[in-house]
Amino acid sequence: MSELRAPCKACGVPIVVGARKCKACKRWLEAPKRRGRRVSRSAVVVGTTALAVLAVLVTGRESPVGEAPPLTAIGGDPSAASAAPPPAAIAADLVDPPARTDGGQAVGPYRAREIRIGDVHPLDVEMSPSGKSVFVSADDATLREYSLKTGELLHKASLPAQGDDIRILFDRYVAVLRREDAARIPVMDTTAWDRDPALLDLGRSPGDILELPDGRGVVAATLDGSRVARFDLPSGARVGDITLGHATGQLFLVRAEGRPHVAALGALTFGNRPAGAWVDLFDPAEIPFGATRRSVPVGRELGTGTVTADGGGLFLADRLSNTATLLRVAGTSDAKVVSVGQEPIGAYLLGTDRFGVTLNASRTATVIDMASMKVESTLGLDGVPRVAVVSADRKALFVALGGPENPPRGSGVAILAGEPPRVVASFPTGDGAIAVSVSRDGLRAAVASYFDRSITLLER
Repeated sequence: MSELRAPCKACGVPIVVGARKCKACKRWLEAPKRRGRRVSRSAVVVGTTALAVLAVLVTGRESPVGEAPPLTAIGGDPSAASAAPPPAAIAADLVDPPARTDGGQAVGPYRAREIRIGDVHPLDVEMSPSGKSVFVSADDATLREYSLKTGELLHKASLPAQGDDIRILFDRYVAVLRREDAARIPVMDTTAWDRDPALLDLGRSPGDILELPDGRGVVAATLDGSRVARFDLPSGARVGDITLGHATGQLFLVRAEGRPHVAALGALTFGNRPAGAWVDLFDPAEIPFGATRRSVPVGRELGTGTVTADGGGLFLADRLSNTATLLRVAGTSDAKVVSVGQEPIGAYLLGTDRFGVTLNASRTATVIDMASMKVESTLGLDGVPRVAVVSADRKALFVALGGPENPPRGSGVAILAGEPPRVVASFPTGDGAIAVSVSRDGLRAAVASYFDRSITLLER
């Protein structure tokens, strides 16, 4: 006989009637109220019998909403629902929520499960190009690859230092960035895990790395050394560099003057306080490297930015001025600014740049109509956003709600989609949601949880 289930009042996931704690959102359920006098054993028996009869009557009726769906089984084998999961992959007991429709396009249904990664803390996560595995940078100075189907550890390589961020280059290499106490960027060839990674000798505090259209060149930047350099892969040889007057934290590939250009996002400080931000544009094919550089002032302290769909512009958030800027760089530089929520940490574009979204430290997301550069709406979030990623088709934005602390304390992931964008789904994760990544087909997303030592995998 199947167990009677009812939806959790907190998250809506079907749970066994009488359970004290929801396996999905981990919340304690309201305990039954105790009466002032003791109940005799015979009364308990009678009450239990009456409850069983009532349950038969209730479940025997036709319901307009149908029966609760079964728990999600790992591996897709229906017979595995009652079997114990493999040690590395543990089901999160989350089920498919009802499919939602936003702007005429289906969003969902999603299901979630958990992959345990052992005794290490994840620092960053990236989906593999195939979408069948995930790369994890761990705090024991290793780079790991896990199977998404089984949770099995497929590969592991030791690195010179632990990595704060990882980047996939040319669908083959994984670059590992260490923000402090590092001057080189290890680049692992994922077709040869038995070999040592190539080491890009860049300078103090690597900030970002970007692949070039030629299929082998990369550009990397530093925070402390103010250097932007070009390297060749797989040799790792440095073929050119320039030194800027400020630290560079983000790199973008844009189109300016009809050719690919590198946009280096930099910041200047005075007395340990932000004193201005710039975008340096240069053609990486020019000799000497950086010869065509031009600088454009864009604000005071910039968060994560996004390249427009046509490649001719950048959408940037300014934390200090609480604004977002659309900077056109294809020809003559032109900027449009709009006020957004408090302390925006990043700016993202959805669809064909019809809508922009800033994620704000005030637990909100500001939706912007990019044609008019006016605020369309303000969305509430279940936590403070830490980092986010847009799906390759630009239809969905996945937000890890870990908060700004290092390591993060918050948990959860929100999904924004539709026209105009809104929060279409939210899922619990382990404590310390530190990073998020999405597969190229948009069907899977992974959220790394630092304290929980796990990866929450969302699938649809």
